[in-house]
Amino acid sequence: MPCEFRFLSKDDLPDVYATFVEAFADYAVDMRYNTEVGFAHRAVKNSVEFGSSVGVYDDGRMVGFTLVGVDDWHGTRCAFDAMTGIVKSHRGQGIAGRMFDAMLPKLKGAGVKEFWLEVLQSNAPAIKAYHRAGLRTVREFDCFQLTLEAISSNGQAAEAIEIQPVERADLPLYADYLDWQPSWENSLAGIGRIPDEVMLLGARCAGERAGLLVYYPTLNWIMCLAVDRPYRRKGVASALLSALKKRAGDRVPMVKMIGVDHADSGMLQFLKQAGFEVYTALYEMRLDLA
Repeated sequence: MPCEFRFLSKDDLPDVYATFVEAFADYAVDMRYNTEVGFAHRAVKNSVEFGSSVGVYDDGRMVGFTLVGVDDWHGTRCAFDAMTGIVKSHRGQGIAGRMFDAMLPKLKGAGVKEFWLEVLQSNAPAIKAYHRAGLRTVREFDCFQLTLEAISSNGQAAEAIEIQPVERADLPLYADYLDWQPSWENSLAGIGRIPDEVMLLGARCAGERAGLLVYYPTLNWIMCLAVDRPYRRKGVASALLSALKKRAGDRVPMVKMIGVDHADSGMLQFLKQAGFEVYTALYEMRLDLA
């Protein structure tokens, strides 16, 4: 009996999560931090439209899925492969490509102009399939992890730095601090959509805004670390990391920071000096649908 492909609804989320757990059990990166609640919240963060997402069923059992986020991105209506998973028994059968083919007409009909995704650089078969489908690499991302114990709280800043909580409504005030567009996963719009706790810390020098750190406990990610240009190399980013260490306490031994643009040599140098270590790398890819 051939597999059935159908569009999803929010009611399918428990089946999607169960399929995710099975499909990612042998993934190159440990995904066990994704609880069912956290998985659902990540879908909200990524603006997933279940009606544009596809599930694959074999004799009534879900064996694969693609969750698709839809939002304005780079000034254009775009879709994002928020997650694709296929259980081991059904890989190598062209299911991912057939899900993609099922989604595209609906996305085009909804005015989507570009389709984006991120893939592990080590996943050669997936990259080859995406190239065949017409996607092209746009950027390279590095993904870091940091043991909070390694953060020094004794560094001397060039000037007094005050760390205060920041409201989500103030996020647009920090957009100009960014030298490059964050990944879809880490966009300021995505941070604003997160339905549960987010730690937002702002740094001030002489009363002026100087930097921002956004930490999402559910995924254990630093989603943003940005310093305004006049205050760089003055200890602002280090002060923000020290504040995160103080507030997170012993309950968070290690944090991650994914989607760092590999072209940002200054950021990469700072992260490595701060004790971050690269644990994997991604390609950001795009398909023009117009």
